[in-house]
Amino acid sequence: MNISFLIGLFSGFALVIYGVLESGTSTSQVISSFINLPSVYITFGGAISATVMSVPVSYLKEVPKNLKVLMKKEKINLSTYIDSIEELAKEARLKGLLVLEEKIKTLDLQDEFLKYCVMLIVDAIEPTKVRAQIENEIDCIESRHSAAWKVFDTLGSFGPAFGMLGTLVGLINMLANMNADGGADALGQGMSVALVTTFYGSILANMICAPISNRLKAKHDEEMVAKELIMEGVLSIQSGENPKYIREKLNSYVTYEGRNLSGETSEVGGSNEEKGRKKAKRTKK
Repeated sequence: MNISFLIGLFSGFALVIYGVLESGTSTSQVISSFINLPSVYITFGGAISATVMSVPVSYLKEVPKNLKVLMKKEKINLSTYIDSIEELAKEARLKGLLVLEEKIKTLDLQDEFLKYCVMLIVDAIEPTKVRAQIENEIDCIESRHSAAWKVFDTLGSFGPAFGMLGTLVGLINMLANMNADGGADALGQGMSVALVTTFYGSILANMICAPISNRLKAKHDEEMVAKELIMEGVLSIQSGENPKYIREKLNSYVTYEGRNLSGETSEVGGSNEEKGRKKAKRTKK
């Protein structure tokens, strides 16, 4: 369970609700001012409908799975990948590349992308073609992953727009009824109802969609770093480089504090996420 995401989500809503309640003279008055069903229909209903029209159905079907991934606490352990690649390099140096087909099955780390890359070099494909194929695979993975956050980016962009639309509807109704009984009191109440849709749109965009999208992008960046590391490691094995040199080269993907020099585990560092993201973009050029 991703505790930090849940803490941020619930604390954010709690603080907003507290601020809203403290802004009014009474709870009943605040509730009547900030809860308006027509505004909910216009803002949330309109934004969701526009999103459904904007993105493919296949993207929408992936939303439940993406939310499930979002809640996982799993962190990619780069030192485990480096250890496994060094182990494969030692085996290949002693017995040749063909033995890796069986060796990959006995590793503690069972990663499908690593297996795929190792099988490319076992099949004696030229190094340039291996790199091109792996880079193409990474590009395809990135394209699939982008569907995860495009839905939330789209929904978040429509939220404020439909919030403003609801505000315009409220203003039109308010101005149309200016001559009705009630005077300034009715005018003030109509203005508050008109503005509450903008409030809903801001909540949808900035407290729901943007955090989810950013978290999915962060998880994607972590995975891309691991895949770039695997590619460089496998290509180094194919070229027959020294296993110790391969480890030192792959350690550049890990922060100095997190490098596995004494058997300790390490995780993706912030600067290396950016490095992996830049490498992934480079492959598209």
